[in-house]
Amino acid sequence: MNDSNEIPKPTQFDVPQVIVVDDAVAKCRLKGARSHRASFWTETARIDVELPNRTVKSYFLKASTGDLGMSMIRGEYEGSKTIHKYTPEGIPLPVAWGTYKTDPNRHFYLCEFMDMIEKLPDVGKFSAMLAKLHHDSMVDPDAPQEFGFHVMTHEGSMYQDISWCKTWEEMYTRRFRSFVNQERLSQGPSAELDSLLPPFIEKVIPRLLRPLESHGRSVKPVALHADIWCGNVAINKATGEPAYFDASVFWGHNECKYFLLLLLSFGARTHDFSLDDLGSMATPRYGLSRHWMTEYHKFFPISAPEEDYEDRNLLYAISGHFCASTLYPENKKFRKIAIKDVKRLLEKYPSGYQGE
Repeated sequence: MNDSNEIPKPTQFDVPQVIVVDDAVAKCRLKGARSHRASFWTETARIDVELPNRTVKSYFLKASTGDLGMSMIRGEYEGSKTIHKYTPEGIPLPVAWGTYKTDPNRHFYLCEFMDMIEKLPDVGKFSAMLAKLHHDSMVDPDAPQEFGFHVMTHEGSMYQDISWCKTWEEMYTRRFRSFVNQERLSQGPSAELDSLLPPFIEKVIPRLLRPLESHGRSVKPVALHADIWCGNVAINKATGEPAYFDASVFWGHNECKYFLLLLLSFGARTHDFSLDDLGSMATPRYGLSRHWMTEYHKFFPISAPEEDYEDRNLLYAISGHFCASTLYPENKKFRKIAIKDVKRLLEKYPSGYQGE
């Protein structure tokens, strides 16, 4: 049993240097292929091809197997297309996704190769880019007017129930339930969670999310990267500008998942960041994150009612705890953190929504 709060380091696949590039991937002359970047859930590589005009172009290849792998690959392609539409400078251009001709059980995602420096980007530049994603997607006349996404997307290997919903409360609740159900399958049953979660879903979620869309207030869906943490952001080596990748996209409330920027303040690729610090708004480390949050809110004001802001972020963070608990079944710490924060909000809002 692992009772620490440490995230394991991602695995470097393809160590034997055997990179399979199927004809479905490279339809022009292959110049070279080599393993590139570490990944928790997929095999990854850089491939170089010679185009018909004899120039060489580089691409990033990600491959996975089975029905789950296909869903992950398809979701990343569709999500990255959405992100690229609004912030083309920040994410590699998605090129294609498909299935290997030689192995119908093997699926791939292909995007242009972006050479990156694995360091945290400038906080102001990154916050501006994230705010641009949210703002430009929100005002896009062709953007969906509901919450969700047109295909399933994944947090790592974990699916999100992001079926289209008319209200943010409904979609968040549906997604939250999908996380809780997968966490049980990963970590096993919990009598304590069985007693805590029904009133939490019935009372706390409506109390914190329904006011966003009550008394004349409204939430307009924005495109969310939805998996922003220190392992998924970097610096574009060619431009020096911020970059992000490995998105888990859906249309939702702009503040949702922004809490993960807390990790950027003290996680810094050490893989020893504490979600306990993230979930507890009063801890000293949370103060370090204020810089990131403040920079973002220079571009996007806090949603009304502003007095619920801290607890909304804690609610959003609890989903992250269940996600981490699911993806790392040997680590028992994340469930404990989730239970602590669920109790905290239940104690504060025992009566649920009262027309706030």
